[in-house]
Amino acid sequence: MKTNLNPFRTGILMAAMLLCTISCKKDSTSSQTADEQTTVDLASSSTGAESLYDDAFDVVVQSSEESGISTSSTTGLTTNSTQSVNAYTAVSACAVVTLSPQDPSVFPKTMTIDYGTGCTSVNGVTRKGKLTVNLLGKVRTPGSVISVTFDNYSVNGYTLTGTYALTPVVAGGGGINYNIAITNGSITLPTGVVYTYSATETFTQTGGIGTSTVTDDTYSITGSFSYGGNGNSITGTVTTPLIRTADCKNITMGTIAFTYKNINGTLDFGTGDCDNTATLKVAGKTSTVTLPR
Repeated sequence: MKTNLNPFRTGILMAAMLLCTISCKKDSTSSQTADEQTTVDLASSSTGAESLYDDAFDVVVQSSEESGISTSSTTGLTTNSTQSVNAYTAVSACAVVTLSPQDPSVFPKTMTIDYGTGCTSVNGVTRKGKLTVNLLGKVRTPGSVISVTFDNYSVNGYTLTGTYALTPVVAGGGGINYNIAITNGSITLPTGVVYTYSATETFTQTGGIGTSTVTDDTYSITGSFSYGGNGNSITGTVTTPLIRTADCKNITMGTIAFTYKNINGTLDFGTGDCDNTATLKVAGKTSTVTLPR
């Protein structure tokens, strides 16, 4: 039996099928665009996390030097008398630093670095709250274990939690390297949004070797991290070592490769200029990220 289709009904059916096809394609495109935007947001924010936890390193190493618990011996070392303001000399000028026990030669020891309700250093970083540093030995003595916890502590309005652990090791050429682990970390942005952060890093000393001060040190940083919030997370790996110098509070060189779902991107800190920006590339698009320090 032959059946004749109603032309009007056939047209409606074809239109519906076409609309569904267009809608499905649009949803796929929208999802991809949304994922790319999430990648940009997470990558931008994670760059700030690296800078903020690096600030804890600066505070601890400088405070330990000023408190006489930086090195066990100055044998074979020279003293650098440079008094210029840099990332290290500026960190503890307005903090109250206490040791318990007070004798610099007695360990284990607790060092408390208290910025109170807040003060701004000469290089423009505002810190509030307290760092508690537990030390099994002096900060620049290989084999020591240094564990840092945060008590209502913030840097330029970004609040940090978690444990920041440093283990100094002997480096080639006589320098001091640090193996660093950040666990159970979180960052609360000035907007109130909370992100989680964990990382393992190695700080390799490349400058300032042979002096007893930290104020001329340069470090090459490698490692990886995970960072997440709002149900999303990103992973990153240093692909070109990040360079930290004592005369700049931010990373000046190096790149990080990151992945979110099936989207890859890079963060490039530049070619050595001391500034607070990095270049972010995601899905062929480039943008500038401003660091929080």
